[in-house]
Amino acid sequence: MSPMRAKHQCNYQGCKALTIERFCEPHKKAVEKAYDATRGTAAERGYNSTWAKVRTMKLNADPLCERCGYVAVLVHHKDRNPRNNREENLESLCKEDHVKEHIQDRWRR
Repeated sequence: MSPMRAKHQCNYQGCKALTIERFCEPHKKAVEKAYDATRGTAAERGYNSTWAKVRTMKLNADPLCERCGYVAVLVHHKDRNPRNNREENLESLCKEDHVKEHIQDRWRR
């Protein structure tokens, strides 16, 4: 059972809505849309056909999450450089651990 979380004011400037999340639902979508617009396409970020081959090879070599042992579905760049595809820089992760790894990236910008 998880502890009750107190509601607080939405972090979106000027919004007075109460939420248990960082942003209220309408502003959460607006912030995510703005973030996605600044990210660029997957190809622009370095995820191209070469990456698809590297990713498949890594998941075949290490099919389980290297953190929790669950089935891995994503490959993470430890140094966050999508062009650094050296084997020691790649980590097979389940979706949950990958989200945990990158959750702070969304709010740092």
